[in-house]
Amino acid sequence: MKKLFLLRFSVAAFFCLLCVLPALAANIKIKGAVKDKLSKEPLIGATIRLVGTPAGAVTDMDGNFELNSTGVLEGLYDIEIKYVGYKTEVRRKVRVENGKLAILNLELETDAHELSDVVVVAKKNRENENMLLLEQQKAVIAVQAVSVKELSRKGVSDAEGAVTKVAGVSKQDGVKNVFVRGLGDRYNATTFNGFAVPSEDPEYKNISLDFFGTDIIQSVGVNKAFNAGGISDVGGATIDIVSKELIGSGNLNIGLSGGLNTQTVTADFLKQDGVNLLGFATTTEPADENNWGFKNKLDPSKQSLQINRSYSISGGKRFHIGKDRNPLSFFLTAGHTTDYQFTDETIRNTTTSGTIYKDMTGKKYTENISQLALANVDYDMQNRHHMSYNFMMIHANVQSVGDYTGKNSIFSDDYDNQGFTRRQQANDNLLIVNQLMTNWGLTKTLSLDAGASYNIVKGNEPDRRINNITKAEEGYSLLRGNSQQRYFSTLDEDDINVKAGLIYRLKDNVEEISNIRLGYTGRFVDDNFKATEYNLTVGHASSIPSLDNFSLDDYYNQQNLSSGWFAVQKNIDKYSVTKNIHSAYAEATYQFTPRWIVNVGMKYDNVDIQVDYNVNKGGSEGSNTIQKDFFLPSLNLKYNLSEKHSLRLGASKTYTLPQAKEISPYRYVGVNFNSQGNANLKPSDNYNIDLKWDFNPTPTELISLTAFYKLIKNPISRIEVASAGGYLSYENIADKATVAGVEVEVRKNLFVRPLSSAANGMNKLSFGLNGSYIYTNAKMPLATVTTGSQLEGAAPWIANFDLSHNFTKGTHSFINTLVFNYVSDKIYTIGTQGYQDIIEQGMMTLDFVSQAKLNKYVSLTLKARNLLNPSYKLSRKANESGEKVVLSDYKKGINISLGVSCTF
Repeated sequence: MKKLFLLRFSVAAFFCLLCVLPALAANIKIKGAVKDKLSKEPLIGATIRLVGTPAGAVTDMDGNFELNSTGVLEGLYDIEIKYVGYKTEVRRKVRVENGKLAILNLELETDAHELSDVVVVAKKNRENENMLLLEQQKAVIAVQAVSVKELSRKGVSDAEGAVTKVAGVSKQDGVKNVFVRGLGDRYNATTFNGFAVPSEDPEYKNISLDFFGTDIIQSVGVNKAFNAGGISDVGGATIDIVSKELIGSGNLNIGLSGGLNTQTVTADFLKQDGVNLLGFATTTEPADENNWGFKNKLDPSKQSLQINRSYSISGGKRFHIGKDRNPLSFFLTAGHTTDYQFTDETIRNTTTSGTIYKDMTGKKYTENISQLALANVDYDMQNRHHMSYNFMMIHANVQSVGDYTGKNSIFSDDYDNQGFTRRQQANDNLLIVNQLMTNWGLTKTLSLDAGASYNIVKGNEPDRRINNITKAEEGYSLLRGNSQQRYFSTLDEDDINVKAGLIYRLKDNVEEISNIRLGYTGRFVDDNFKATEYNLTVGHASSIPSLDNFSLDDYYNQQNLSSGWFAVQKNIDKYSVTKNIHSAYAEATYQFTPRWIVNVGMKYDNVDIQVDYNVNKGGSEGSNTIQKDFFLPSLNLKYNLSEKHSLRLGASKTYTLPQAKEISPYRYVGVNFNSQGNANLKPSDNYNIDLKWDFNPTPTELISLTAFYKLIKNPISRIEVASAGGYLSYENIADKATVAGVEVEVRKNLFVRPLSSAANGMNKLSFGLNGSYIYTNAKMPLATVTTGSQLEGAAPWIANFDLSHNFTKGTHSFINTLVFNYVSDKIYTIGTQGYQDIIEQGMMTLDFVSQAKLNKYVSLTLKARNLLNPSYKLSRKANESGEKVVLSDYKKGINISLGVSCTF
């Protein structure tokens, strides 16, 4: 009976407990914010956990969090706050009560040691300027990076603008991409999340950096020192674009902006036919030469209101899967942008003595339309393994119409070589990127880093139209010969990248950052390029009474083609490229003492490139190959003078390959120049040395000084050669070229004044300054001045300055930034054939950006860019008189825009 009583009592007590527990369980709610203790800036993605319970939360884009739980008993709890790179904070014995709101505002201190302990899955918020500065401070190899927060503060809209804010980097107008330490496109490399990305233009090695808008960027790294695990075909810098991913538990952002350019708002804007509102161009070519099968008109249309505009939407969500609550996150972003530009231009050319044979003024109308989409899926497993997939699509269309009037030697000399030229061009490019990246914690000391990417590029130049009209006895007439052209080109490229690397962590009894890396990378590229040129040869006299109102479509049509007024002559050039690069590397990093860290590596690259071509109207058919092995040592040393001072030394060997187009005899027909390849080109060998001193007075401040030297054997450059057609070609212009210089960078807080604890805010004034002096020299036998010349595009002096004021109070903030840039005179084209160098005039630019966060959800951004509106000038001196002749002169106008962003 006693046992039966105890059994019944236990059952009754159990059911009573089931009834009582829900009543005891509290509906708790904790809200607050997590900030950097020194800078007072919000920390995005920090984790907040109620110790001993499953309850937790993650801070949002503003550093705010909200922790809700209905399954926790009332009482006193410890609350743990963690963030990568910061010391873990624990608030002891915080009382939680049913239905009552607890508010916690927390501040974390940076912890450099914790950052080095991250092995596999810990997330670093690289959108934060302070996080990138901390990574730069702890890195063994000298690195530089710009976060999207910094880009937003400075009003930068794309990756190209981002890298020009880095010391030693400049942009040459009219030339794609940037110059790093005086070295242009061929000597740099572009990667997306560490994987190489192909170019959309056969004239360039790297994809245009302005493809990548800030809507898809988390950060942009500019790595000027090299190690065995990196890309080898580089001499200036590897520019790595890191894509956005979800920070926090979830968000939704909608943004739109509108603006104008002071030169386009009043212009009667010309638009070419054949491009729709989304920027997709008509690419249809004629079926044969006897039928007028061109779908696009020669006469452009007009519009009177040009409003720059952009739209974007982004959002993501984090889930927890399984009993281990493994985090699975999704992030999506999409956007559309339309921009207009108008320039009044002066274009001239001269003989070696300075006699002007081309002197034209023109109006150029340019429209840029782009769309982008990015998707990211990220999965962490058991805090040991990590997988992520990235998809990106970028479509970009640049269309322009240029009308030029004046003197040109191609026009009839009976009327002082006077005439008119119209150039219409559209570049319609599509990039699709697929990336799979994994990191596996095999043991406590061994991990595997593996991934693959598949990139597709479709670069179209559909229906470029060039028409020349010469002065005649009565008005004007169409110029005869090959002066009326339509041109179609397509570039289809498949690019596969694979990588696999083992990382074995060594015990060093200091910061535990020592490791050995063994790995393989492979790149496999297939290019197919086709260009079709149609010469519309005039056979019947044409009469154009005036240039004010004329129609080319009235002459070029099916009826006049059938009547023999003109003929269509077709020429097809094409080539294909197969490029296979296999790389194996071994790399070791070891910290001998708290002060000394050494990184040493060796890389082996096997390069196999084959170009098959049939060009120049069938006159050149064959193939060319480059097969070469490279052994590439690297050494990087870091010496910590103190906790805040460090020295880094980097030494490495890299190489530069000729581009595929440059080793085939294909004649590329550009708008401003024609070029032809050279089968005798040899790769360049690059020897690089960097010495850098860093001083971090506080975790958010930096003073840095860098000295560098490069020796380039067999440097490659584009030069003008003697030919009837005026073609440019490519040469190993000298036995060697030298590049040397110094760079300085300063980031300083002038004051940081926290508001009262009740106000929860700060008042901060800070500035950034970087500058460089770059010396370049190559003794070129082909140059007019054979004693030595600077390299093309290498600006000796570059300076950037920004001043920012940040006032934050609660959910409100107001940030104003002034951004200044200076670039000195530089060589645009090295003078050959008796010509002097063409010099691009130095200039200063000034931008102003104002950002206001009205509340938790709504933000406004005002941008005023290019406030000084400088002239872009090219000039060249005559040989005998030394008189300077301006060859090109134009201004871009001031851009003003207002944007609104809503975050939920």
